Amino acid sequence: MALAGSLCAQSLFDLAPDDDQNESLPLEWTAGLNFGYDDNPTPLLGNDDSSAYGQAYVGLTFLNNTPQTTLSVGAQIGVIHYFDNLDVLGADVDDTSFTTALYLNWTNRVSERLRFVSRNRLSYELEPDYSTGFQSQRQNGNYLRWSTDNAVGYRWSERLATYTGLRFSGLSYDDVDGGDRTTWTAYNDFRYQLSERTVATLTYRYSDTDGDGGVTDSTNQYILAGLEHRFSPQTSGVIRAGVQLRDVDGGESGSSPYFEASLNSRINEQFSVKAYGRYGVEDYSRSLRNLDIPGAPFAVYSDSDTLRVGFTANYQVSQSLGLNAGVNYAMLEYNDLLPGYPGASSVDEDLLNAFVGFNLKISDNLWLNGNYNFEDLASDAGRDYDRNRFSLGVSTTF
Repeated sequence: MALAGSLCAQSLFDLAPDDDQNESLPLEWTAGLNFGYDDNPTPLLGNDDSSAYGQAYVGLTFLNNTPQTTLSVGAQIGVIHYFDNLDVLGADVDDTSFTTALYLNWTNRVSERLRFVSRNRLSYELEPDYSTGFQSQRQNGNYLRWSTDNAVGYRWSERLATYTGLRFSGLSYDDVDGGDRTTWTAYNDFRYQLSERTVATLTYRYSDTDGDGGVTDSTNQYILAGLEHRFSPQTSGVIRAGVQLRDVDGGESGSSPYFEASLNSRINEQFSVKAYGRYGVEDYSRSLRNLDIPGAPFAVYSDSDTLRVGFTANYQVSQSLGLNAGVNYAMLEYNDLLPGYPGASSVDEDLLNAFVGFNLKISDNLWLNGNYNFEDLASDAGRDYDRNRFSLGVSTTF
């Protein structure tokens, strides 16, 4: 178990994925078509236009697992079209957006002691993926997100193992000035098996972020201690806590607490839940514009102290009907305004995202899908909005 987890997760729901638990799955294609209604598709600039929309997508997944190698691949391409013309402050906004996603994960178990892990993801998105912690609200436009994470794991003894790796990631916005980020992170994870079910971890990470225009560059060091525990064959939890040491170019530097945790559980054959939590200083969103002041430029802050929590639940009512629901909450505090930028010395924002949905099996490979999503942002900078989305569609696998 000391080699079961890695720090190469793609989601806050899964901080320590276990490659040994996967069984091979054949190539599977998925396609879907949805129609819906959005009462606030461009929320951040005070526009409250509503519109019906359509969405279509096609994707594939593949998983091959052998005693030595695990390879998983997934891809999806889609399009979202709003039927009404969208504009922000009199300027037209694209009514049609294309989205893509691609991931490739590879694990090679060279021996009982040595393994190599590679996790790679590329996505071009419109709606934020709250479970990854990259976004805090719906932007007016698409953004490109990518990451490649490569590590080597070695078991030094029956109880002691290490994971050492290097991760590169980036974020680029189509319509947000000053928001692009490129980050590289080196890390080492000491893992000590306390019992058959529990692994203690000691983690060090060094991260360097290059911000758009050079005004949001920073470095971070994380020193964390944690536990990974399997409560039962169906339930596992991860927790890490420690200190984040931060150095900001042209801004305030210092230290702050850091915390991350996740819980994955299959209660029974019908019901499963996942939860996550994270607190720390983020570099993804350190600049914002105060919309209460017409024409105000972006203000840049040294820190964005952020708390993220969330959970999802899935319940299979019958062989034909499945229900799902979830909540994501983010609390952001923008602190220490950089010299030379106008704006408040600090800004607080709270975002709540909640959803419910169903999947109804119509035939062997055809499903009817329905979803409702609610989003609410409260902001000291006049960026408040609420948003409701409804959709109904069909999907198929083959």
